[in-house]
Amino acid sequence: MPRNPWGIKIKPVNVWGTSTKTKKRQLTHAQKVFAWENKSHTCNICGKRVTKFSDAEFDHTRAHSKSGATNLSNVKIVHRACNRIKGKKSLSETKKLLGIKSKPKKRKTTTKKSTKKFSTGNYWINPLTGRKEKVKSLFRF
Repeated sequence: MPRNPWGIKIKPVNVWGTSTKTKKRQLTHAQKVFAWENKSHTCNICGKRVTKFSDAEFDHTRAHSKSGATNLSNVKIVHRACNRIKGKKSLSETKKLLGIKSKPKKRKTTTKKSTKKFSTGNYWINPLTGRKEKVKSLFRF
């Protein structure tokens, strides 16, 4: 808050309907239409399909009250009723409240790749199968 030379706090004043807030909280209609056309129509909270644009609301992934930005990367499509229940709560808190179990994350399984680029021996790539095959010698000793 700005201070004057005497150390007294000066509060910003709302004069003639001007707002002192600088951050916007809502998407424009064009942004909502863009999100509706480009994102899946499933509710981020309950997982069911949102059938009508009029039934949809656009929920902040990170809440605006917790310094979440109002842009398309921070917005998910949800049912109006689900969004009212969620309020300022996190997604996990809301799912617990509604009794919805979150899907377990899939484990990434990796296979060990050989560290050698080429194996020793005579090999060739079969053009029909694309696989590496051992060269069969014509002469056996």
